[in-house]
Amino acid sequence: MSDPIPRDVADTLAADLCRLPGVADLHPGQFGEVALLYPRHRVAGLRLVGDRVEVHLVVDLSARRPLTELADAARDLTTASLTATAAAGLPVDVHLADATSARESA
Repeated sequence: MSDPIPRDVADTLAADLCRLPGVADLHPGQFGEVALLYPRHRVAGLRLVGDRVEVHLVVDLSARRPLTELADAARDLTTASLTATAAAGLPVDVHLADATSARESA
């Protein structure tokens, strides 16, 4: 049985999400429970729950991007990335799990 989201798609999606303006990182959950699991590999911040895809983000507040715009961009990117997978068409829930001012400390 194949994975609903293949490992290469998950890895690429995670990297693309982290490049969105206003995203500091993907959030793994309090105990690392938010992840897609593969043999000897995990993609933190993405998860399948029932018939939904979850994306957990750490917001970069220094980007000053409206949160609704950020969530919409993450949802659109995820939906587009999953079109050729078994997870195509599943609803995507975006969770703004944490926030940081990553660029202020530079």
